[in-house]
Amino acid sequence: MIHKLALTRRSALALAVCAATLAGFPSLVQAQEAGVLRVASPWEYTSNEPTDTGFLMTRMQIAETLVMVEPDGRLVGGIAESWSVSDDKLTWRFKIRPGVLFHDGTPVTTEAAAASLRRSLSGESMQQIPVDQLTTDGDTLVLKTKTPFSHLPAVLVDYASVVLAPASWGADGKVSKVIGTGPFRITAIDGKNVIELARFDGYWGEKPKVARARHTAIPNGDTRTNVAVAGDQDIIFTTVPSATPRIDAAGQMKVVNLTIPRLRVMAFNSGLPQFSDVRVRRAISMAIDRKGIASAVLRHPGSAATQLLPAALPDWHDATLSAYAFDVAGANALLDQAGWTRGADGVRTKDGVRLAATLLTISNRPELTVMGTAMQAQLKAIGMELNVEPGPSAAIPAAIQAGTMQMTMFARTYVNVPEVVATIIPDFTRERSTWGTLNWPGRARIKALSDEYVQSFDESRKASLRREMLKIIHEEMPVTAVSWFEHTVAVNKRVKGLVIDPFEMRYMLHKVTLD
Repeated sequence: MIHKLALTRRSALALAVCAATLAGFPSLVQAQEAGVLRVASPWEYTSNEPTDTGFLMTRMQIAETLVMVEPDGRLVGGIAESWSVSDDKLTWRFKIRPGVLFHDGTPVTTEAAAASLRRSLSGESMQQIPVDQLTTDGDTLVLKTKTPFSHLPAVLVDYASVVLAPASWGADGKVSKVIGTGPFRITAIDGKNVIELARFDGYWGEKPKVARARHTAIPNGDTRTNVAVAGDQDIIFTTVPSATPRIDAAGQMKVVNLTIPRLRVMAFNSGLPQFSDVRVRRAISMAIDRKGIASAVLRHPGSAATQLLPAALPDWHDATLSAYAFDVAGANALLDQAGWTRGADGVRTKDGVRLAATLLTISNRPELTVMGTAMQAQLKAIGMELNVEPGPSAAIPAAIQAGTMQMTMFARTYVNVPEVVATIIPDFTRERSTWGTLNWPGRARIKALSDEYVQSFDESRKASLRREMLKIIHEEMPVTAVSWFEHTVAVNKRVKGLVIDPFEMRYMLHKVTLD
């Protein structure tokens, strides 16, 4: 079967995107920046390697993948204009789009695409592909798998698989410069913070409306707020939710938001004595006032999570699951039942172990620290002592891999590729994930279910498998969602035509115009 602009089933996302498309604002022209689209985000450019910073390459539309996803959830041709799978479901053929040029003017060939793809197979999602052979056949890239892998086109949306020109690699085999195919090309990089871009006039698709763009990394949330208040950028992604009234009141930028498939999630080391009993994990979840946090901290009451994934992902949201409860009395009863008794200081103990933990969280998402502090007070009511420790995002995967993680809270997108199972697999089927649980005994069951899921092309069976996986995660709580994510974006008055991508794959800058 041949897919051109193949459709996914995420119609709910399509509706959300329509609501988030921005009309123009009145003009605010700063003459010295008249031709430059100024974009800021928390994310520093730390490496040329796609497995590291490929997400920034695709968001800024510097580099592209074989398959792309539109903001409404449709899988569409990127560098590959179409694809097909054999009757035995083991051989996929991706036809390379004719006329695509790299930024150095050389044409994209199947050999170049295959070379980039081979390098990307160590990426978090890409390593899931059971690759048997990767070859070329004229204008077609041929990928054979050892077993059926039904969502292969969705996985090829992964930013790690961006296609770069052969001249991108140095003699040491590392990427020395990024030469992509996107609508913007890099003209200069200033350390980790600034990337200067120019419109690529040889682009195969819709040309950008602006001639130049600049990305500036502003990791500190308070600094992003101050910049937004001053109006010193055109678009600022991932603003601090609580700062929205202040930004809007300043009048230079307007904050818009969209519920996206990213979560603020709390995860446990289920191998520790204080978290090995599911009753303890449930009690902790029951002690968290999600609605209060969503209202007071996030300024968006509707973001309080009721289960792992929001209704914006209809395939992975099960309305029959009971919503997360806020029940302090019930939580205390569960802990009593599990044998945890209060000491003189109010903290519970069992067999000499205190019900205490350090919660690692991410400093460049400042709302997480505030949420953690609120949870610290709420968990005290059930006899748990929580220490909140913000730090760089790399600290959480490092602690998980070292086995020192106790609890974490982080922002996790479940559409790194537009098929949630590609994130379920690394987060819930391994003893030590990159982002997620640690030492959870239920991982073997999720692995068996996900193995069957990825090999199945039967949509009704896959729906049943999704429900089974969601039920296990919901009931056993190796992680618990605290809030669903509102992607908050501050937009300057001079910006017109911005569309927010709920998949966070592209910033859709090619559609933007400036007054």
